[in-house]
Amino acid sequence: MKTKYFFHLLKAIPLLPIIYFQGKKIKRDIPLLPEAKDPEGFVNINVDKKLKVLFIGESSFAGVGVEFHKNGFAGHFSNKLSALFHFNIDWKVYAKTGYSVEKIHQKILPQINETACDLLVIGIGGNDSFELTQPKNWNKNIQFLIDDLQYKFPKTPILFAHLPTIESFPAFTKQLRFVLVNHKDLLAEHLRNLVLKNKNIYYPPEKINIQEWTGKLKENQTVVDFFSDGIHPSELCYELWARDCVQYLSTSNINFLKS
Repeated sequence: MKTKYFFHLLKAIPLLPIIYFQGKKIKRDIPLLPEAKDPEGFVNINVDKKLKVLFIGESSFAGVGVEFHKNGFAGHFSNKLSALFHFNIDWKVYAKTGYSVEKIHQKILPQINETACDLLVIGIGGNDSFELTQPKNWNKNIQFLIDDLQYKFPKTPILFAHLPTIESFPAFTKQLRFVLVNHKDLLAEHLRNLVLKNKNIYYPPEKINIQEWTGKLKENQTVVDFFSDGIHPSELCYELWARDCVQYLSTSNINFLKS
């Protein structure tokens, strides 16, 4: 995959000055949305079984685009997981806007107070795509993250959510999409290979199917409605993304689902 990375880099180099100024303009024009409030919740369906789920990641997992986490990825994921598998769900989010995998490992993991949980869900890839993180550094940082999480939670399954749908970001120009989507897809491929080398790690094999999602839109809605600011998810996007992740878990041989 080194050859693929350098081939992509060669194609991207002529566009780098252009996307630099385009990125500056987008950052200037798009308002900085706050992270969601209330990063903890409990889904109670009055059954005896309970799961503790921790969500760790960047701005999408921080709930940027919605006011409360219950309307973001964590809330929708927990509700759908509870409904499908008939567990009460105790959930909590550890996430920060702008964090790469390296920063998540260095700054968020030390903040996790829990000593046990039943499922870890990781949301990454946006910032590393924007920063054009080299694949070798991406691999290294993800493996560090996996190693430390498995040391802290030895028997807990880890689910990596799909990487962001940069190819559909309304705020991005054609040139930005070309460079960042190719890089995101390369990082996704590396992540998939890393997951195969580690035990008790899960990652959906397919990218998010935006075409399928558009079938959920109302008559007066467009793809723009999947995004709150042209980049970060809207509540509709969070709900569909969470649904896809839970559906993937339902087809996986994951330990807690056997209980």
